[in-house]
Amino acid sequence: MEKQIENRNVIYTLSEGLTANKISEYSQYLDQTLPDVESFDEFILNLSQTDTIDSTGVTFIISIYKKMKVLGKKFSISGATEEVQGLFKLMKLNQFFEMRS
Repeated sequence: MEKQIENRNVIYTLSEGLTANKISEYSQYLDQTLPDVESFDEFILNLSQTDTIDSTGVTFIISIYKKMKVLGKKFSISGATEEVQGLFKLMKLNQFFEMRS
């Protein structure tokens, strides 16, 4: 996972699958590197390098979305494959956050 800040967006790019064996590492990295709440307006999770996602990965995404909602920040996903986008649509998660190509 890699963090970038562009304008007032914080972007986290996953370099591996979003699966149960990686969630602990990702969560720890987020906790350690999430910028001060006042320094960003939107959290973007970039999945362009991710082709595998399991139910634990979906739960991880939902937990980030909920955290951003509590903080009053916008949450979106970018770069998801068609398969991952289809999964989110099937689960109706696209009703809660923006899916960017």
